[in-house]
Amino acid sequence: MPKFLISSERLQLVEPLMEKYFDYHPTMLCDEKRLCLQNNDISDFTMSDDEKTVIIDYEEPFKEHKELMFPVSTPYKKAIHEQFSDYFHTQDNDEEEVITEDDKVWFSLEYMSYIYYKEKELMFYNSSIVGDLDIEYEIVLQHKIYPEILSLYKMILESKGKKNRSSKVTITHIQGKLDINQCSWFIDDMEKYFADRFPDLTLEEIDNILFQHKGKSGRKFTNPTITIMMWGTYHLAKNHLSKFKESKVKISSDMCKFIYTYLNYLEEDINIAEYEIREYLKDMMKRNYTPKWNLPWRNVFTNIEKQPQTLEELNQPQRYDIHS
Repeated sequence: MPKFLISSERLQLVEPLMEKYFDYHPTMLCDEKRLCLQNNDISDFTMSDDEKTVIIDYEEPFKEHKELMFPVSTPYKKAIHEQFSDYFHTQDNDEEEVITEDDKVWFSLEYMSYIYYKEKELMFYNSSIVGDLDIEYEIVLQHKIYPEILSLYKMILESKGKKNRSSKVTITHIQGKLDINQCSWFIDDMEKYFADRFPDLTLEEIDNILFQHKGKSGRKFTNPTITIMMWGTYHLAKNHLSKFKESKVKISSDMCKFIYTYLNYLEEDINIAEYEIREYLKDMMKRNYTPKWNLPWRNVFTNIEKQPQTLEELNQPQRYDIHS
């Protein structure tokens, strides 16, 4: 398999762009970073203040050694700048390297292509991070418990809305059924409870999260990861690539061609025609689409709860009996 090198300095330079447009998270490359540290005899272990607890922190020592580079295997035969010769231009060898905004777009797309490959090959499920998680609990929490909780919160908010003020929340169990009217103590108390637990969620945001969780994406899309890559590529190029960022056309034909070329670079059979990309992007904008990777440790429900403010709260996390 061909390889290309990921530079520590370049990666740190473009990580904010990937986070903003592709929902990139540093843990996506934690295994590669830690292996890189080990190969260069750099420790990612530090001691806590009490000198009794070992802390594994691959990120800080990796940032401290900007000269590090690590190879990654990819299924791609050519580097991205060769695929996009009309958009990226490499410098002559005798010139001192100056990293431009266009270069940052190139680096971002190349690094994201490797992350796409990792997702496609299910490599995240073999990550060292998974070994540190109670993965059975995390899967149940993210795919069963949170959808049920937010579905109930959605019912309560809808029942108190102007359009549905006379509606009821119905709870069923086996043969029993309980209709709770909109003046009920249950609805008032649960609304306060959920508002405290999920202070940043509105009804619209809950709808969007549940919509993504069910695998829907407006127009028919069989590959949700391709959806993320399309969305991120568009906004990255529109805001940072010199060929597009000054354009007054929101989604030009040349932009669609650029995105289509990149998607085909990622996946030869994506079942998307070039002319359809504009309609896909319009549909996502209309729905206020937010990219979110479905990783074992991160998905659309990640960080929806209010985070602990004190050490006591941190030591008393919310847990559920998933085997009951």
